[in-house]
Amino acid sequence: MGTPLNISSDLSLDLEEVIGQCIAILGIRGSGKSNTAGVIFEELLRHNYPMSIVDIEGEYFGLKEKYEVLVVGTGDGVEIEIDPDCAEEIAQVSIEKNVPVVLDLSGFLSDERTELLKAYLTSLWNLAGKLRRPYIIGIEEAHEFIPQGVKTELKEMIARIALRGRKRGLGAIIVSQRSAKVDKDVLSQAGILFLHRVVHEVDMRVYSELLPWKKSEVKEIIGSLETGDCIYINGENILPIYVRERETFHAGFTPSLESVASPELKRVSASIIEAIERVKGQKKRSPGEGLKRRIEELERKLAEKEEMIARLEEVARTLGYIKVELPLPVNGGPEDEGGSIERPRVGRWEVEPAPFDDRLSRTGRMAVKAPTAVIDIAGDERAQTGELPPAVLRHIDRLVARIEKVGTLHRRVLGFLVEHAPNSYTTEQIAAWTDCAKELIEDEPPYQFLEAGLIARERRTDGLHYRSSLKRFVLREFGVYQPDIGCDGLHAVTRLLRRRLSGVALR
Repeated sequence: MGTPLNISSDLSLDLEEVIGQCIAILGIRGSGKSNTAGVIFEELLRHNYPMSIVDIEGEYFGLKEKYEVLVVGTGDGVEIEIDPDCAEEIAQVSIEKNVPVVLDLSGFLSDERTELLKAYLTSLWNLAGKLRRPYIIGIEEAHEFIPQGVKTELKEMIARIALRGRKRGLGAIIVSQRSAKVDKDVLSQAGILFLHRVVHEVDMRVYSELLPWKKSEVKEIIGSLETGDCIYINGENILPIYVRERETFHAGFTPSLESVASPELKRVSASIIEAIERVKGQKKRSPGEGLKRRIEELERKLAEKEEMIARLEEVARTLGYIKVELPLPVNGGPEDEGGSIERPRVGRWEVEPAPFDDRLSRTGRMAVKAPTAVIDIAGDERAQTGELPPAVLRHIDRLVARIEKVGTLHRRVLGFLVEHAPNSYTTEQIAAWTDCAKELIEDEPPYQFLEAGLIARERRTDGLHYRSSLKRFVLREFGVYQPDIGCDGLHAVTRLLRRRLSGVALR
């Protein structure tokens, strides 16, 4: 074994296993979740592992009791107060000079917090691509930043780090008290998990998907966990452990009547603080830069909104109502030569009567040409005919064109899973069916399609399983058209995409 981490007497975890890894720590308040996160941070700091901790409650400044950690933000224990304009420079100092940073966001408003964190993580991502050195990012209350079912720029950045950061040396530690609210794609990428006690039924269902036990067993075992106890998962290795207590001050402890002495905290070197203060000073002397960045951000958002408006206008134009001709009955019947034609107006119906024909019919009666009705039919009826509007077809063409640019290996995997939906398959099974090397699929998973939601991945006792999630993808991607094409139209989109994606795999 290389460098052991002292996390539990029941566990042997090597420092090398953590590099580029996504780690999930889940559990309700009071279950020991934050203590587990703190212990892992302590062990990484003890071995000079560079990191940043996103702290929204101001709980992690206590790490300074034993380690030189730079705490920035606007909370208790903060050494340097910063704003979003300084985020990139702080990230650069952290990753280039190997300075551990606690990003205390407890004093920021929601929008400020989002802007700061987005700039900070983007800078780390870009720098990690150049430096290629181990670095890990801890995120407390992760469900607030990567919620299930909500799409934001910040969520995309965090998901990118969790899904694709390994090649850059970037790892992530996801900490949350509500596992059901954390994005499933990110959670499925966690190679190491610490599952503490949960009580909510929806959270228990998430645990049931992660653990290879019967649901009744999961509920019984998880429900019986005491504070500090958890289930450790690392590949095929699953075992109950008790995580040791933190050695440093835990600012997030549950208050009691006993007095708690504030610890003496270490400070980072004066040169680091001076360097950051100089950057802050330069930012203050140049307020136009911050304003310029804000204007650029607003212009970008405005462009996105205008693009969405243009798309909706295109949908409105192309999803016009269909004109069909239907024969309508003539009031009065065939015996009534003077029968009048009623012009009904019901909803969107508007019928224009046709003129009488002067010719006699074979029966000798005056023949009447049946009036023509011009009827507007909504999108549901259109979908039932099997037709899709031009805007939807163009959207499908754009998607298929993007997929055609992806490598052959991943296209084959996607095509196979789509064609064999809804079944799930192991990497070995997919390799056998697609005539691809199993090692290639394991080393280069189809991250693009996982991120897009075309493919889902889950961990089982016999390894990772992949399956198509085309229906869910269509519902999300083409949901904007549903008011006009209806559910039948979405089914038609799914069928068409299934046929076309199966063909793309063969090119």
